[in-house]
Amino acid sequence: MEGTFQSVRIAIIGAGGIGSNLSRQLAPALANNSVVQSLGGVEIAVYDSDVVESGNIHHQAFIASDIGESKVSAVCRALSAFQSPFLNFCGQERDIRSADELNGYDIVVVCVDSSPARIATHSKGGNWLDLRCRGDNYLALDHRVEPAFIESVTDPEQIPGSCQFDGALESGNIQFGHSGAVAHGCQWITQCLRLMAGEDGVMLPYPKSESITFGTLEKFPLILTKAM
Repeated sequence: MEGTFQSVRIAIIGAGGIGSNLSRQLAPALANNSVVQSLGGVEIAVYDSDVVESGNIHHQAFIASDIGESKVSAVCRALSAFQSPFLNFCGQERDIRSADELNGYDIVVVCVDSSPARIATHSKGGNWLDLRCRGDNYLALDHRVEPAFIESVTDPEQIPGSCQFDGALESGNIQFGHSGAVAHGCQWITQCLRLMAGEDGVMLPYPKSESITFGTLEKFPLILTKAM
């Protein structure tokens, strides 16, 4: 979808279990939103090179008629109802491999199991959020976390995988760590926009690892000068 210039630009990298659901929940929250209007508008770009497959339907924001279509096209079509002069969506049918590709974005959220995309996001600077999930667990890192810790949990050689455990789709044991990551991401983006609008008393969700079954597993160390 083509749109006019927007004052705040957000990149969502990945349209899988986290990214597709994040986009679908974020759109109505930002439509007719006074914070968005005070900022002069928001543009959200969704990046992913994949197409929708039948195995995606169980836990990603797609329906059977989307199978075979590019994920970003399916997501953006679903979001078109929320398009307005203050809220614009655009699909980018490609993957992110370097920080240079993220120039011009005020907020970046990486939701894909890709080390190059994560490292590009971390090195960009500014406001960024790294959401990961596996089974019923999710992990959320952001720009406030100590760089040494971020490096320790980011393996450049990691092989990409699904947010569902092997055999989950066949057995019906679908788990919802991706939904926890989505809730964290929606809250984080909304509060980040409030900060950009100059509102007082705003708190970003604390970076952490969380299990739906067992609760908070770990809170991550913050850079003291950026702690909130």
